[in-house]
Amino acid sequence: MARFSREIIDSVLERTDLVRLIESRLSLKKKGKDYWACCPFHQEKTASFSVSPDKQIYYCFGCHAHGNALDFLMNYERLDFLEALESLAEQAGVPLPKEPGSAATLPDQSSALRKALEESLALYREALSQHPKAAAYWDSRGVSPDSREVFALGYAPPEELILSRLGRQREKREQLVAAGVLGIGEGGRYYERFRGRVIFAIRDARGRLCGLAGRSMDGREPKYLNSPETPLYHKGQILYGLDRARAGIRRLGKALLVEGYLDVISLHQAGFDNAVAASGTALTAMQLENLFRASPELILCFDGDQAGRLAAQRAIALSPEHLRPGRLLRVLLLPNGEDPDSLIRQQGSDAFAKLLESARPALDFYLEVLQDNFDLTRTDELAQFRRQAREFVGRVADADLREVLIERLAAIPGVRLPRKRPQAPRIVAPNHPQWRQEWARVLALFLAFPAAPAWQQVDQTLLARHADEREELQALQRALEISANLHHLTPQSLCLALAKEADGEKFLALSAVFSGELWSETMVESTVQWINGELSRLRSVALGRLGDRLGPGALSIEERQELLRHLGRKKRPKTVKGA
Repeated sequence: MARFSREIIDSVLERTDLVRLIESRLSLKKKGKDYWACCPFHQEKTASFSVSPDKQIYYCFGCHAHGNALDFLMNYERLDFLEALESLAEQAGVPLPKEPGSAATLPDQSSALRKALEESLALYREALSQHPKAAAYWDSRGVSPDSREVFALGYAPPEELILSRLGRQREKREQLVAAGVLGIGEGGRYYERFRGRVIFAIRDARGRLCGLAGRSMDGREPKYLNSPETPLYHKGQILYGLDRARAGIRRLGKALLVEGYLDVISLHQAGFDNAVAASGTALTAMQLENLFRASPELILCFDGDQAGRLAAQRAIALSPEHLRPGRLLRVLLLPNGEDPDSLIRQQGSDAFAKLLESARPALDFYLEVLQDNFDLTRTDELAQFRRQAREFVGRVADADLREVLIERLAAIPGVRLPRKRPQAPRIVAPNHPQWRQEWARVLALFLAFPAAPAWQQVDQTLLARHADEREELQALQRALEISANLHHLTPQSLCLALAKEADGEKFLALSAVFSGELWSETMVESTVQWINGELSRLRSVALGRLGDRLGPGALSIEERQELLRHLGRKKRPKTVKGA
């Protein structure tokens, strides 16, 4: 069996959305930041199976099943490691290196389907040059000959083309059906899916052909017809034009999401080469995350009609969990009745560039629209607005942005959202039950932000002195040790590494139990101060007891000075403001 480096495996996992993977197999329900379901690995009536979108791990509080996307696929689908990795890699668009001299494999279905698509597209492009009516349509839409070449546009004539040229053999017809070019109608007859339509080539982020789309030229419905779901084409993952837009996105530092394929082509043709579109469906969470991975700033550009406003609202409703620090989401609604294609053709690229400058923060737009949906002078509608606003704002991953939104909402008359600020652990006596709870919170915070630099300031010497005395300290010490040896430190990699420990399930349980806390990385510094204070307090108590039992002479000079320093801090009077 081929062996792959940790970097390759991590690359596949980083491009896999665990929530989407599991959601396609289980019914998940969102509670707080995580998703829950009845565990698929044991019989239960109450949902105890937790999926963390932040850490990309799952954990069952009942049977303690846990892991990442690979573990889930292996256990749920009964696949071996290589089969699971190949499956995820194919969906994520990550090429796996083939070892020379490896065992022979069955013919690659994906390669056969892609070849069928490429052959079909070649015929459609050839047909475009032979049908003046189709070429005239592209002329009427302002699509230049160069753009037709760059985007591989074509035409599917009304008469049979694919069946007569490619589908003479049954095996080939079956491949064309699997690729989404042919369909099977009543009586088992094959038919050409896109007849009488102009053709768009749909490619994945790496530029590989994965599907086709056909647009009617005479207004008949459906206006657009996309490839069905196939092993190559997953419409919830693909972004039309992303392969062509990557260079523009890198150059401009932002991505532009529009609604239609023609919008993308017109924008690229006008110099806005950072434009992409969703592919045959409303924007999905995976597409949104893929865009943010490509660019720290995303502008949603929608038509100005009611349908465009609703599409903008739906897209923004997906965004809170993806708005981590450093990510910006803006929205631009075009004048009513306009789309990017029509606006550029009628008013020119300068007019569109000016409109882009007026794009506004998307969350402001969303909350304003939400507010307009309710009469806040009515008690019941005010309560509904508060409830929906609280749920939306509470999902925002960026703690600072969340605070700003809470302040904005608090300024609305009659609206007071609770400012649930994250709290650092409180100081309690080591023998108090709450002391264990506070250390559990410390560990959970560490699992959430293991790469925060402030963790390096933990007093390792004191921690080592007391780790054997208390299991909470021992757990923190072990977590710090493991994190220091991880090549690629992320919440996911740390949790999974800790899960291999003798009592590693406790770490995963902690990660899930505290997942709803409104924490941020800025808390780490104050928490480390608390840790060092507690460790110092434990040390001083131990020294005090030793001195009481054996006498002060039993303490070294350094130990006596350490004890005096602690006693001095305890007796130091509080500073009065203004003194």
